[in-house]
Amino acid sequence: MKITGIEPILVGAPTPGVGLLSNRNYLFIKVHTDEGITGLGEATLESHDNSVIGALKDIECLVLGEDPRRIEYLTQKMVKQLFWKGGVIKGSAISGVELALWDILGKSLEQPVYKLIGGACRDRIRVYVNGWSGGSLDPAVVREKAQIAMEAGYNAFKFSLALPVWQVNDPVNIRKIRTVSETIRETVGPDALLMYDGHGRYDADMAIKIGRIFEELDFTFFEEPCQPEDEEGLAKVASRLDVPIATGERLSYLPEFKRLLTRNCASIIQPDIGHSCGFGTALKAAHLAEAFNAFIAPHGPMSPVVTTVSMHLDCAIPNFLIQERLFLNDWRNEVITEPIQVRDGYVELNNKPGWGIELNEELCKAHPAITPYTPQLHRPDGAVCDW
Repeated sequence: MKITGIEPILVGAPTPGVGLLSNRNYLFIKVHTDEGITGLGEATLESHDNSVIGALKDIECLVLGEDPRRIEYLTQKMVKQLFWKGGVIKGSAISGVELALWDILGKSLEQPVYKLIGGACRDRIRVYVNGWSGGSLDPAVVREKAQIAMEAGYNAFKFSLALPVWQVNDPVNIRKIRTVSETIRETVGPDALLMYDGHGRYDADMAIKIGRIFEELDFTFFEEPCQPEDEEGLAKVASRLDVPIATGERLSYLPEFKRLLTRNCASIIQPDIGHSCGFGTALKAAHLAEAFNAFIAPHGPMSPVVTTVSMHLDCAIPNFLIQERLFLNDWRNEVITEPIQVRDGYVELNNKPGWGIELNEELCKAHPAITPYTPQLHRPDGAVCDW
């Protein structure tokens, strides 16, 4: 079997009013072979569509004519043969192709991918919902949105508040975080899992103050309290709080995960299979984390493709904690042929070959790519400088 081509597919999938995601496209990758088996992957990187597609052109030259079932060989070739390391742009492009290779392997052997890496440790996957609150600061709105998410089958919730952070230890914003956190806990009850995503906005001292709120309210984890490369800051926060620290979604290479673990930065590691050079790197990160008694909670607020792929990892590793799932209550949930169904906070994995899914191509065609998000800078006088 030989690879004959790589096909990127852009699908317009905005999340109304949610910052960068409001102009997002899904970027799906199909790898074609001379035996008619096609693999499916995803390389969505919001606002960087053209950059990832450009990286795919270089990668395609490395894999054309190769046997797609030599996954580790081809992954190392994609990572190391091109001179520049490439960061998340290259990592996402590699991920899209690498995921499609696993899909091809599973289909060629007529086995689901999770059975190729040791079989299932669990029969169903616990999930938490993200993107359900819209970042609202209004307690009435937050209560209403939490109730909607609970009615959709969720009992674990992550949220974030995009508050200004340039003021060090700003007491006003800390109080806002407390108010929303208490509102959510009161609404969902004492047994639901709660998580907060800091998106790396805080210095260590402010993160510790905020983290005290989450200790009181029994949160499951505090995600990215500091920037992921601020290993000293993360370690300081982790040592001072009783709530577990989670991070890793913006990392692309295995040595980066190693540093987090060896420096006691976090006890929950969050590889993103769509950005970290694929399924194989996430699997290695899971084994590495197991040696440190750390858990894996894969990042995955993209399409149902990455969520489904992640579940093959989730079911096969012993140190899985919980899987991220973007709140999709519209057509986006139907973009795959086996839509994900959440029941009582869990999802069951289907047993079909490969990832067990295909794209709903007619639905994809009905949602063409949209104009990429354009970031803006504000001058001191308040005027907007468009990039």
